[in-house]
Amino acid sequence: MTAVVSRVLRALLLFVIAASFLLFVWPTRWRHDHMTVDGNIVPVRIDRITGDADMLVPDEGWIPVEAPPDGSAEPEPRPS
Repeated sequence: MTAVVSRVLRALLLFVIAASFLLFVWPTRWRHDHMTVDGNIVPVRIDRITGDADMLVPDEGWIPVEAPPDGSAEPEPRPS
C-alpha cells in the first residue's frame, strides 16, 4: 500500500514541477525585438499576455511605445 502512495506522490510532484515550469519559465513573459527610432536601433520588449510594448531608453529605462494618434497600427500612405 505504501508503495502505491509513494508512486502517486512522486507522479504528482513531477506533474507540479512540470506545470510550474510551463507556467512560469517557458515561454517567458516578454518577447524581445528591436525597432528604429530617428535612425537609432532600440530594444523593444512585448508583453506576451497583454501585447503592450516598451522600448529601452538609455537614461529613462523601459517606457511604453505609443500607438499612432488615430489608433491604427498601419502607417498612413504618403501622397503621390
